[in-house]
Amino acid sequence: MQMYAHKSTIHGRMKTVLCFLTIIHIIVLTSCGVNQPNNDQKKAVKANPTSNQEVQKLTKPKVRRPNPDNVTPFFIEYAEEHSSNLVRLKTRLGDIDIQLYDETPIHRANFLYNIHQDLYYKTIFYRVVPDFMIQGGNSDNDKTLEKREKEGAYYIPNECKPHLIHKRGAVAMAMSYDDNPENKSAQYSYYIVIGTPLTEGGLDAVEEEYNIEISDQNRSIYSTVGGTPHLDGVHTVFGEVVKGMDVVIAISKENKDSGDWPVNDVVIDCETLN
Repeated sequence: MQMYAHKSTIHGRMKTVLCFLTIIHIIVLTSCGVNQPNNDQKKAVKANPTSNQEVQKLTKPKVRRPNPDNVTPFFIEYAEEHSSNLVRLKTRLGDIDIQLYDETPIHRANFLYNIHQDLYYKTIFYRVVPDFMIQGGNSDNDKTLEKREKEGAYYIPNECKPHLIHKRGAVAMAMSYDDNPENKSAQYSYYIVIGTPLTEGGLDAVEEEYNIEISDQNRSIYSTVGGTPHLDGVHTVFGEVVKGMDVVIAISKENKDSGDWPVNDVVIDCETLN
């Protein structure tokens, strides 16, 4: 009897242990079933990425840049978004304040865009001719060149207006004369007109040489203020100097090499004033 009683006790204990292990096993299986995604769930995760890196890729805005295919609409919109029309060029010889014309919105917006994007950072006046003009907008600064490499190359549609002429102090965009029948402007280079007053005979000579007609109103301006009338209707005038013309004259008289490049660089820093 004692032997039987002992076996029964062992048998009862074994049943208790087995029941306990069974319960633990069920709990573990249930837990695994909750935490492990099935195939459908895995597909859903792949189809709906939630990592920070993947979310950033989906939400990161595209960089807006002008290019040959969108120059006009891009800068028309940019002009509407940026109403600034007063710019300061800062040089070691003094400051030059320029009023940009609303009548040439694409050129105004392009000039502002170049300033806002630091594409005019550390540019220089690289051609200076007394009594004619000073030309700027180019740069050999590494930072500026790196930025410009990321920009698309493009030309600006001509925006010449009969009343926006090359009078003394006018600011116009440079352009290439090769394979450019529409007289499109350059992307960066601009110049400031100096010029001197012309006599009636001088104006007649310009008309004959360049096969142009100078209106009576413009003749009055060129004979009193001065300028370069032979460039009218070709290069787009998009602004004028309102302060600092004496600085323009001083820059034009800098010592220069045979290519009209100042021996000592005249570096330009640009900023908008309104």
